[in-house]
Amino acid sequence: MAKLTRLKGIAPRLDTSSARLPPKTADAYYHTSAWRDLREQCLVRDGFVCQLALPGCIHTATIADHIVSRRNGGADDLSNLRAVCRPCDNRLKENHLGERRGRG
Repeated sequence: MAKLTRLKGIAPRLDTSSARLPPKTADAYYHTSAWRDLREQCLVRDGFVCQLALPGCIHTATIADHIVSRRNGGADDLSNLRAVCRPCDNRLKENHLGERRGRG
């Protein structure tokens, strides 16, 4: 217990206030009416049901996910999209190398 009281007064030596990553910005394409229409078609086609159903899935899809990512040459057409829920999408996000992680 005595050690804890001695350490309480020590100020942090590392200032991490400036070590923040810049906010992620979405590709401008995702703000177009063409994407919104395609996304809606995908969700309606799949009945707003998550097509992955990974652990933690809530089954209500709100995201149109590219099967082959745009970064890897995937097309922006209905055959390359699937409806997924937010938890499943978060499990499949790309890592820092642009590769998909998780399964699916």
